Amino acid sequence: MDSLKLLLVASLILAVGFRPVEADAQEPGEHEWTNVTELSFLLSGGNAGASSLGLRNAVRRTAPNGELRIDLAAIRTDAIRSTRVAEGADSDDYVVREDRERDRTVERYSIQLRYDRNLSDRFYAFGGSSWDRNEPGGFEHRTVTVLGAGSRWGPGGDEWRLRVGYGVTYTVQRDVTPDPDRDDSFAGARLTLDHEYHFSEGARAESSWTIDGNAQRMRDFRGDLTTSVSSQLGSRLALQTTVQLLWDNDPPLERLPLLGPDGEASAEDVLEPLRRLDHSLSVGLAITL
Repeated sequence: MDSLKLLLVASLILAVGFRPVEADAQEPGEHEWTNVTELSFLLSGGNAGASSLGLRNAVRRTAPNGELRIDLAAIRTDAIRSTRVAEGADSDDYVVREDRERDRTVERYSIQLRYDRNLSDRFYAFGGSSWDRNEPGGFEHRTVTVLGAGSRWGPGGDEWRLRVGYGVTYTVQRDVTPDPDRDDSFAGARLTLDHEYHFSEGARAESSWTIDGNAQRMRDFRGDLTTSVSSQLGSRLALQTTVQLLWDNDPPLERLPLLGPDGEASAEDVLEPLRRLDHSLSVGLAITL
């Protein structure tokens, strides 16, 4: 079973298993489970083919003493390239042969777990761990563990909320093409900023900033900005647009063949960094359970 199937199964378990049934049996305000699943899918065929699947799942458990968050995300895009040739003795006697090749152009998976423990009405401590896989982005997997504290800001109602956090991290990363000058595990620091704003009843925007730095390699820092805007279509259904920007200031390396002046491949390869910015835009249905 590949990574996408594992995430789909996990999302289904979360969507079914974390419906707020238990919360109904508890005293009001004691704790509450919520689950929001966002799905987007594209399929095209004919002379050219492509398929794209996007999945985001957010589970929240809120209680007077803290909040538990579990986030899953998967993006996979396949392009089907078709090559047709005619074979035969002449233009009046031939057959057409078609070859199709599937190329996976985008494949990203992530799982994040975080718990916030309230220290007072404004201040909190938090801990968590995340796992990411992005081979087109240069790494097979990355695991980050974080401990920290932060503060909350806002009027205390549903109009807007702001949460700022500071933490220390430990990262383990395995690149597709290992960098001989970089360790695959290192300590670092993290800055987070989460903002939620309600435009009106049934319409809101959420933004999450995460900046991770490598304490052993100052130019090695990463940023993740995810912003979503949702509009309610019903009590449990919403139209949601999500934009994600991933910045890696010191990206993993890619091994490239070295071509000579005549265009022929030489016996040498060169190591070049990948692009620093990855971005995605998804529009889909968000289901709240």
